[in-house]
Amino acid sequence: MSISLKKGNSFNLSKKEVSLKKIMVGLGWEVKSNSTLDLDVSVFMLGKNGKLPADEFFVFYNNLKSPDGAVQHTGDNRTGAGDEDDEMVLVNLPNISEAITEILFIVSIHEAAVRRQNFGNLKDAYIHIVDVETKREILRYDLDNEFGANYDVEFGKLSRIDGDWVFVASGIGDNKGLQGYIDNFA
Repeated sequence: MSISLKKGNSFNLSKKEVSLKKIMVGLGWEVKSNSTLDLDVSVFMLGKNGKLPADEFFVFYNNLKSPDGAVQHTGDNRTGAGDEDDEMVLVNLPNISEAITEILFIVSIHEAAVRRQNFGNLKDAYIHIVDVETKREILRYDLDNEFGANYDVEFGKLSRIDGDWVFVASGIGDNKGLQGYIDNFA
């Protein structure tokens, strides 16, 4: 049975799923009728200083794989059509570079300010983690509709705490756009 998290909750993957090695982080949403949005998942792999150790640790639609090979974006879904995950990120936990202490999963709306779009055009947004081997959903965080005025949202993050990987259901909305995150973490 999958664990359902609320905003701010955490789940220690290393302690509660001891044999877990490879996960799929799936992110999904539904676009409200009469809306067309292009959402993008970006992954920021950060070191102890809260910054990218190198530009290549920013994984997104133009850089699909981290330099350590541990994180792989499966590609950009420009429409969000369908009932399954809209974008997916594969993570091989044992292969994550020791320099990485936190992995952020950010979803941003492409050209949101120019197109006057925001998360208010979406419904049923979520992030979940699936064990790649067993195809079993381990946990899920369904985001509330509190991000109506935001262009981008940190759905969740993986934090390395005392050697364990802990997932945190962040749910932090912002309006800085993808470039704002890049400027913050580079």
